[in-house]
Amino acid sequence: MTIKELLNRVDELPTSEKWQLVNHVMQSLQQETQPTRPDWHTFLRETFGSLRDTPIQRWEQGEYEEREPIE
Repeated sequence: MTIKELLNRVDELPTSEKWQLVNHVMQSLQQETQPTRPDWHTFLRETFGSLRDTPIQRWEQGEYEEREPIE
C-alpha cells in the first residue's frame, strides 16, 4: 500500500476514528523522539554468554625483538 492509498483510505474514516489515528501517530512519534538512557543491566543480561560457543583465547606472547637501550 502506498502513502497515497493510505491517505485516501483515511479520508473515508469517520471523524472519531481519524482522531484515534492522530492520537496513535502522535504517541508513536513521542516515543521515537524521546532520548533513551542506556540500561547497562539489561545490556549485560542480553549479552551474557553470547560467546559461549566461541570462547576467547589468549595466545602465547611470542618473541619480541631486542632494541637498543635508550640513553
